[in-house]
Amino acid sequence: MNTWIRDNWLKVVAILFVLGALAPIPYYAYYQLMNWIVVGAALMTAWQAYRQNSIGIVWVFALVAVVFNPVAPLYLHTDIWRIVDIVAAVLFMLSFFLIRPRVLVRPRI
Repeated sequence: MNTWIRDNWLKVVAILFVLGALAPIPYYAYYQLMNWIVVGAALMTAWQAYRQNSIGIVWVFALVAVVFNPVAPLYLHTDIWRIVDIVAAVLFMLSFFLIRPRVLVRPRI
C-alpha cells in the first residue's frame, strides 16, 4: 500500500484539482496551480509508462501535459475546458490500472 501511495499521490491530487475545476470557481490562481499540478502528474505518469515500455501511454500523458501547460496556456471556451477536465480525470484514473506499480526489491541479509 505504501508503494501505491508513493507512486500515485500526485495523480490523486491532480484528479481532485481537475474535478474541482468543474465547480464555478472565480479564482484565476486556482487554475494556475491546477495546471502546474496536472502537468507534474502527467509527466510523472508518462515517466512511469516509459519505464514499462508503454509508449502509447507516454504519448497520451505527454499530450495531457501540453494541454495543461501553464507556461504557454491554451485559451479554450469554458465548456470545452469542462470536457478536457473530465477526460484528464478519467485518464489519470485509468492510469492506476494501466501502469503497474513498481516492485521494491529488499536486500537479503
